[in-house]
Amino acid sequence: MPKTTFGRTGLSRFLFALARPTDAGTCVLKGNSLTLSGPLGTQEIPTDDIGAVEARIRWGRGAVQIRTAARVVEISGLSRQDAARLANAVRQVRLQGWLKSLATHSQTIQSIDIRLRALSKPASYVRHRAFQSQLEDIRSASAALPRQWPLWVPRRPEIEVLERLHTLLDQPEAFRQQANRAYLDDELERARTFLDTVETRPLTAEQRRAVCVDDDRNLVVAAAGSGKTSVMVAKAGWLLDRGDCRPDELLLIAFARNARDELAGRVKTRLGHEAAANIAVQTFHAFGLSIIGQAEGRRPTLAKVAEDETALRGLLDRIIEGLLQHVEHGRALIRWLAYGATPYRTQHEFTSQGEYWEYIRSQEIRSLQGELVKSYEECLIANFLYLNGIPYEYERPYEHDTATAAKSQYQPDFYLTEAAIYIEHFALTADGDTPPFIDRKKYLDEREWKLQLHAAHGTTLVQTFSHEQAAGRLTTNLREKLEAHDVTFRPRRRAGIFEALNAQGWIDPFTRLVATFLHHFKGSRMSIGDLRRRAARMGGQHRASAFVGIFEPILERYQETLARAGEVDFHDMINRATDHVSSGQYRSPYRYILVDEFQDISSGRAALVKALLDQSPDTRLFAVGDDWQAIYRFAGSDIAVMRQFADHFGAATRTDLETTFRCSEGVAAVATRFVLANPDQIPKTVLTLHDVDGAAICVGTGAAEMTPLLDQALARIAADAETPDNTFSVLLLGRYRHLKPRGLDRFTTEYPTLRITYRTVHAAKGIEADYVVVLGVCAGKFGFPSEMTDDPLLDLVLSAPDGHPNAEERRLLYVAMTRARRRTFILEGGGPRSPFVAELLATPNRISVFGRPTDVDAPCPVCKKGQLVRRKDPNSRAFFGCSNFPYCEHTEPACPACGNGRPEMRGGTMHCPACGQAIEQCARCDGWLTERAGKHGTFLGCTNYPTCNYTRDLRQGTWAP
Repeated sequence: MPKTTFGRTGLSRFLFALARPTDAGTCVLKGNSLTLSGPLGTQEIPTDDIGAVEARIRWGRGAVQIRTAARVVEISGLSRQDAARLANAVRQVRLQGWLKSLATHSQTIQSIDIRLRALSKPASYVRHRAFQSQLEDIRSASAALPRQWPLWVPRRPEIEVLERLHTLLDQPEAFRQQANRAYLDDELERARTFLDTVETRPLTAEQRRAVCVDDDRNLVVAAAGSGKTSVMVAKAGWLLDRGDCRPDELLLIAFARNARDELAGRVKTRLGHEAAANIAVQTFHAFGLSIIGQAEGRRPTLAKVAEDETALRGLLDRIIEGLLQHVEHGRALIRWLAYGATPYRTQHEFTSQGEYWEYIRSQEIRSLQGELVKSYEECLIANFLYLNGIPYEYERPYEHDTATAAKSQYQPDFYLTEAAIYIEHFALTADGDTPPFIDRKKYLDEREWKLQLHAAHGTTLVQTFSHEQAAGRLTTNLREKLEAHDVTFRPRRRAGIFEALNAQGWIDPFTRLVATFLHHFKGSRMSIGDLRRRAARMGGQHRASAFVGIFEPILERYQETLARAGEVDFHDMINRATDHVSSGQYRSPYRYILVDEFQDISSGRAALVKALLDQSPDTRLFAVGDDWQAIYRFAGSDIAVMRQFADHFGAATRTDLETTFRCSEGVAAVATRFVLANPDQIPKTVLTLHDVDGAAICVGTGAAEMTPLLDQALARIAADAETPDNTFSVLLLGRYRHLKPRGLDRFTTEYPTLRITYRTVHAAKGIEADYVVVLGVCAGKFGFPSEMTDDPLLDLVLSAPDGHPNAEERRLLYVAMTRARRRTFILEGGGPRSPFVAELLATPNRISVFGRPTDVDAPCPVCKKGQLVRRKDPNSRAFFGCSNFPYCEHTEPACPACGNGRPEMRGGTMHCPACGQAIEQCARCDGWLTERAGKHGTFLGCTNYPTCNYTRDLRQGTWAP
């Protein structure tokens, strides 16, 4: 191309991206470059970079605008003819360079075209791993190809190839997904006959998609009753139907033996005896043992404690009892049980009295001597006194009479019976502040009154404070204070301490904690050193480090016991199998691993699966589970593995089974709403195939005993039967074994159309019935949710602990509700209202209520969290007391007219709902006035005393504050 120079006929402007306009003198087009010279230097534009050239007319003069990928250049001040000549010249140079480049890369473009066509219309699923490899090859092969071309070039096949290439390179995942949509359309049609006939009825559209999606890692998130087993069997059959695997290259893993047997039976029935004979259908137990047998030449003996939780706890009980006899370990264990068994939370962390009482009740803070105390710090004091042989009484009435008409007898926290010393513990910080829910002035006034009272009567008072515990010196300071009063210390013998621990029920919770911790620790493949480092970083680290110091000798003795018997537990067996796979001593023949009930997997099992996958890049994983039904945390399951599936196993494709064949629409809707109140659950939609009229969840409320509510529920179920000739299955579910109703045969006799059985909720996993009745859903230690909460120490050995309150208990109630095909009944009885019941009643859509009206139990005006429930005093007189008793002692009398109902506001006037009598309301609050006796005679006082101290003097007929 000859050199072309354009002289300045006017002012030339250069507009560069991210640069200021500058004046230019010349514009030179030579060869494959355009050179622009000006006061700020020379700018050179390779013609291969030019994407668009446009001649423009501005104010009667000509200009040329040149666009590249990086900038826009405008040459102005030209004549119209020069502008047109320059634009044409640049286009010609650019076109000739493009055509030359095109010819140079012809073979590369043809090769990429073949690859792109294969990717666009794939014969098999485009998997992440293979796609990334192909993408890198294509990216490398196309590196020399131009990223843009002149817009004025006529359409050519090569340009179409480059356009598709750039779509792939710019948005590779969108390209892969589009390719897989095309594949699925073809494959679903090809496999139509197989998918129609592999099960007794044709698979649904979502089941077909789950089967045919075939990435390296596949996660199927399934709703309850959505046909997970059908999809597992169909997936195996589909792989054989396509010829992707031989039967002996398939491994199907279930968790429980009965689930394995069901899966193996379905494989044989649906895929045929020949395929079933060669497909490996195993439990993790059996599979781990087979790996060790092949790698070591002999299978180990699986210990009884591996599969029997009762046997495990029995062994741990014996180990713990033995440790108590050890000088160092026994001292550490007793100190931990006495001072660290309960997770410490100071009263100052709570915003209301009710929240604090709920914490105390959930932990059931009981001293070694057996008292239910009202704070963690009081428990420390009580246990310190007990361990040091200092006799005491908790909340013994003060030796001098202090009771008045407005105030009960003073009861100091502790009285040392031999030393005649009182101890009062005050919830005060070093600055003299009270917890947020306590009136500071009133509290300090009461403290001053107590100090003056002891001074006036010459009784000895020792004070302790919350800030001493915050500084870690509560018991140390108490020792010094008592020694100053010559109190005798007689430390108790360990045998007696162990008996006391056992009698007060301290050993069993500790054993359960150790058992659960042991499962997760061994499943995590952590070392004791790892555990110590985690404990040092954990909040409340002194307690965590102390526990690790106790757990280590328990673990050592546990391992020694197994070694002496020549046995292994499940976790050792899985870990040994994993090591053999990782080292290559065991070579896996499996190209496809299918895992059922994946929500129940532990970290150890996940490590074994990962080791199998790592042996060959061609090995694929198909996992089916429902994180909403993860209820085996106590046995070592770690829901985080499913939630963070890709983090554990690599890039994955998720499919959902949303249609339940079991539950009615109402049950599914209420249960879904309930379980998703925990935002950590994997969200999914649940669709149904049938519904029932009216409420799907029926809540029986308010009975002191469960039997009357169960009678009502069964009567409603019998009446709900379509015809008298039909029989319906009724599954009674309890959170615990002891909730099984006595005389179950009576109900079967009274309701002959109902087939009634009982199971615990855990044992009902995988079972269904026409109707489900969940028993004993109330608050309390053995309530639902259970207030035997998971100890925060488990966070040491879990990859990602549940952050939502009662997360596993919520999933457990979801499992219970979704066993029902038609309706679920949830029955209270035997305790205060469960927060789960309160939550369900707060959103009443598709929920009905029977039994006592839900508005009878009013909230406690003092602690705000409890409810006022009807009780009777020793003289059989009715009154209303807080459900948080004995922590919250607020009471209200029953109606003064009938002695039965609790007065309530109706139409602006207070009435008794039992007898209809009008009641005189307090002028200050929502309480009412009841007759009381004082030093000066009878008067009316507010039922909300001492919160409200309003009174009325009946003798004078006047009102008085």
